[in-house]
Amino acid sequence: MIKTTTTKATYRGITIAVMSENSGHGTTYSCTNSTHTPKLVVRWFPTQGEAIANERKEIDAVLR
Repeated sequence: MIKTTTTKATYRGITIAVMSENSGHGTTYSCTNSTHTPKLVVRWFPTQGEAIANERKEIDAVLR
């Protein structure tokens, strides 16, 4: 089941929210942001830090 965690971050004025999924093989994390830009692929990471770092890269790519 996918659920939003309480972890939130702000990057370049954009709010990032972390989602988690516990699939029986451990918990994985992904992010969404307040730009409302649809994602073609949702990527899952083993840690919240990696998910947030990836989201920052995606935000940079959109804002350039």
